Amino acid sequence: MLESLSRRSSDGTKSFSKLNLGYECQTTPGRRKLSRQEPESRKRKRLLEESSSTETCVNISQTEGGPSSSELLPEAFCDFNVVNPPTASVGTQYVDSDYMISQDHMYSKPWSDTQNTFTQTNTALTEEKGVQVKIESSAMSAKISIVTDSDSLLYTGVSKEVFFTLAEVMSEVNTFKFQLEVADQLLLVLMKLKLNLLFDDLARRFGISKSLASKMFNAWMPVLAEKLKDLVAWLPRETIRACCPESFRENYPRTTVIIDCAETFIQRPTNLKTRSETFSNYKSHNTAKYLVGISPHGQIMFISKAFGGRASDKFIVEKSGFLNYLLPGDEVMADRGFTIEDFLFPRRVKLNIPAFTKCKPQLSNEDVTTTRRIAHVRIHVERAIRRLKVFKVLSGTVPVSSLKNFDDILIVCSALVNLRSDLIRDVNVDTD
Repeated sequence: MLESLSRRSSDGTKSFSKLNLGYECQTTPGRRKLSRQEPESRKRKRLLEESSSTETCVNISQTEGGPSSSELLPEAFCDFNVVNPPTASVGTQYVDSDYMISQDHMYSKPWSDTQNTFTQTNTALTEEKGVQVKIESSAMSAKISIVTDSDSLLYTGVSKEVFFTLAEVMSEVNTFKFQLEVADQLLLVLMKLKLNLLFDDLARRFGISKSLASKMFNAWMPVLAEKLKDLVAWLPRETIRACCPESFRENYPRTTVIIDCAETFIQRPTNLKTRSETFSNYKSHNTAKYLVGISPHGQIMFISKAFGGRASDKFIVEKSGFLNYLLPGDEVMADRGFTIEDFLFPRRVKLNIPAFTKCKPQLSNEDVTTTRRIAHVRIHVERAIRRLKVFKVLSGTVPVSSLKNFDDILIVCSALVNLRSDLIRDVNVDTD
């Protein structure tokens, strides 16, 4: 059957006829042949071979007595440095196509455009670098940064007048040989207290090294605490009575001090004993705890040293030296946690605290009224602590390395709070 389907061609080749099986054979179109651009190296090599073969033909014709090469082809030239060579003749047409820079792609631009772009980029970078260097070279200073009271309150926590007065006082007792002025040194220290900035940030702002900024802060803290501790003073009883607000005169005219404890987070110590002593169950964190006492008109009269967060309020009152300032006939106002009657009774000092519901189903009407009156005036000590916490060094987390200066930090911050405006503004007092 194969022989019947096949037939011999005239040249002896064997071919098969197409069989009609009931369908038309669909031919699949082949892939489109891509036109590839000849690489420059191969193109240059091909043109050189063609030119060499042309020269060979010319030499052969000259040896056979034919016309000279000058009669066949004009003189060819090739200049690699010329970007736009002159229009080539028929004999030198390969010069235009081979050595001129192609404009088909963005990355193959003429050298002149590339050079202009490079020059513009260098100029822009130079200008940007110049601005950056100018910014870095302009160091922060008190005369430039503190212009208004809002600037001073932002950076230092006190008014402009108070800051520069404090700078003048500190310049008289300055014994350090730092490269900054005293006002700038004081600004650096107060910015650390107020904003709790990193020493790296302070060093960049003032144009000094990190180690110098840290050394400056640690050197000034004891000096500031020694000079400002007189601003945190226990006032005489006559002064307290004369400055007592109207809210205290009605119900608690003999109140001498309002006390409460505050806590500041500290870094977790590595020593297990220290870690257990500083852990506060109330804050669920390692803290430093200190006692704050204010007068009825809002001035901080007492600030204790820092204790571990595990210490109770009663323990801090006993060990801080607070009881030594009390006189017979004084009254102390506190929260429910200060169960210190056994300490105050021998000194003939009265304690005003909210009533307890211990062994009682509920508070009586008299106890409810007393508790509301105490809470209404005791809230001022919370406001004073809030002013202390405005200094971010007390509201943030204190590193273990800074705990050695923490007592001095408490004294300085309390003194700066007392240098601000009055905490309690008695609206009932006549302003005339």
